[in-house]
Amino acid sequence: MNIRFLFLLGSLILTSCHGAKYHYKQGNKFAQAHMLKPAVTEYKKALDKKPKKVKFLIAMEHQGSALLEELYTNYRFADGNDSLSVYRFLEADKWTTYLKKYISVDRYEGFYELDYQQQLSNYTNTVYNRSKLLVRSRSFDKAQLRLSELEILRPGFRDVTELLTFSEVEPIYTKALTLFEQGSYRAAFAVLKPIVLKYPKQEELQTLKDEALSRGIYRLGIISDPQITGKAAAVSAALQSRLISALYANKDPFIELLDRTNFDLLQDEQQAIINGGTSEEAVTQELLSAHAYLKVVVTSVDEEEGSLISQSKTGYERYFVDKKDDEGKTIKEAKYTKVRYQEFTKENKVHYTAQLTLTDRATSKIIAVESYEYANSDKAHYIEYSGDNLFPGYWKYQNKAHHSDRPEINESKRRQLARLKKASRSVKSPVTMRKDAVVSFASRSASAVKRLKLEP
Repeated sequence: MNIRFLFLLGSLILTSCHGAKYHYKQGNKFAQAHMLKPAVTEYKKALDKKPKKVKFLIAMEHQGSALLEELYTNYRFADGNDSLSVYRFLEADKWTTYLKKYISVDRYEGFYELDYQQQLSNYTNTVYNRSKLLVRSRSFDKAQLRLSELEILRPGFRDVTELLTFSEVEPIYTKALTLFEQGSYRAAFAVLKPIVLKYPKQEELQTLKDEALSRGIYRLGIISDPQITGKAAAVSAALQSRLISALYANKDPFIELLDRTNFDLLQDEQQAIINGGTSEEAVTQELLSAHAYLKVVVTSVDEEEGSLISQSKTGYERYFVDKKDDEGKTIKEAKYTKVRYQEFTKENKVHYTAQLTLTDRATSKIIAVESYEYANSDKAHYIEYSGDNLFPGYWKYQNKAHHSDRPEINESKRRQLARLKKASRSVKSPVTMRKDAVVSFASRSASAVKRLKLEP
C-alpha cells in the first residue's frame, strides 16, 4: 500500500470525523470567495449534523438563494441559444432540487418551465435532424453521440432509440459482413458475438453470426498410429481419450470432433494418403467431411520403478542420568549409547516424449507439428528407529570405545533424523506419473490447436 493512498485514506477519515461547526466555517470561507456551490455543499453537511442550528439555516438560506439567483440569471441570459439554455436550465434545476430541503424554492419551481420546454423542443428537433443526416452519411460515431444525448434529454423521443441501435449495429454488421465475404468466419463471429448479446432481437445479426459459425466449422478427425506398440500404444490410447476432453474444454465453437465410431475409417484413409492413394471406403463414407487429421501419440516411454534400498546406520541415542553437582544438587547429565537404525530410500522416475501432427485431409499437407517432453520423479527417504533423541555418528564397536568413534552431537542433525523418522513412506508410482503425463500432453496439444484458430 503506497504512501499516497494512505494519505488520501487518512484525509477521508478525518473529513468524515469533522463536526458541524467545521463544515459551517468551511462554508463561510467558500462564501467569502464567492464559491457558492462548495459553500452550500458545506452548509448542507453542517445541517445534516445539526438540522435546527439557526445560524446554519440562515447561512444556507442566504447563500443558497444567491446561488439559485445566479444560476437562473445565467439561464435567462442564454435566451436565443437553445443548446446553452437547455443545459443552463438543467444545471439550475439540479441545484434547486438539491436545496429545496433547506430553503424555499417556490419562486423558481415551474416559473421557467414553459420557456424551457420550448427551448428543449427546439434543441432536440435540431439535434434529431442533424443525427439523421449523420446516419445517412454513415458518420455513425458522431450520430451515436448526438442520439445518446437525445436519449438523456428526452427519453422515448420519436425513433431515437431505433436510430441509436441502427447507428451502433450497422457499422458492426458491415464490418462482420466484409469479413464473412472474405472467408474470415472466426473474425466475423468474434465481431458479432458481443453486439448480438446486447441486441438479441436483431435477427440479421443473429443470422449472420449463425452463418459465420456454420461456414467456419472445422472438423477434426483424431487418429492413432497403428505402428506404435507396447506401453507407448497404451499411453497413446489414454492420451487420445484425454485429448478429446481437453479439446471440448477449449469451448471453441468452430472445432467439431468426429464421432469416435468413425476413427477406423479415418485411420484407413490416413494410411491411404500416406501410401499415396485414397481409401474408397472412406471416400464413400465421406468421413463426416473431415478437414484435417489430428494425431497425438506418445513416441517413447521410460518408466523406472525403483527398489526399496535399506541401509543399517550407526548412531547415538541420548539419555539422561541424575548427578550431584559440586553443591550437592541433583542435575541431569546427558549420556550417549551406541545404537543402530535403518535408513530407507526409494525413487521412481518417468520420462515420456510425444508428438502432435495435424495433417490436411485434402492435400496431405502437414499443418502443424509439435513435440513434447515430460519428466518427473518422486522419492521416499525415511528411517526406522524405536527410540528418541537420535544423533548420527560412526562407531566401530557397539560395546566398547574406540579411537575412531565419531558421534555428531548437533541439534540440527538430531532434528533432521527426527524429520526422517516421521517422513512419508509412500512414493508416487510410475502409473500415477503416467496419468500426469497424459494430462500434460493433452492440455498442451489442446492449447496448440486453439492457437492455430483453424478455419476451412
